[in-house]
Amino acid sequence: MESNYTHQLVELRSFNPKDYCVIDIRDAESYHKAHLKEALHMDDLNAIKKFALEHSGQKVLLQCWRGNTAAQYANALHGAGVQNIYFLKADFDDFKASGLEVLEN
Repeated sequence: MESNYTHQLVELRSFNPKDYCVIDIRDAESYHKAHLKEALHMDDLNAIKKFALEHSGQKVLLQCWRGNTAAQYANALHGAGVQNIYFLKADFDDFKASGLEVLEN
């Protein structure tokens, strides 16, 4: 699903993790196997909304396997009035090749 909010879209080539509070929305097992350094794990939409609202001064970026679910979550949250939500449209398997630090267990 493509995002209706293209201003929320962040592509891998322009992604700097220091600019965002990154939330990995994949399942817990996938997160524990490998995730971006500093990424938090949350997969509950209400918890993400609460977190984003509590951190309204920060950009909150959602990340999943390829960006599709993150786009859906971002659209839903933006539609619910959460303005500081972004999503990464990228394949998780390309993170390391792009120079991002991935922690693996």
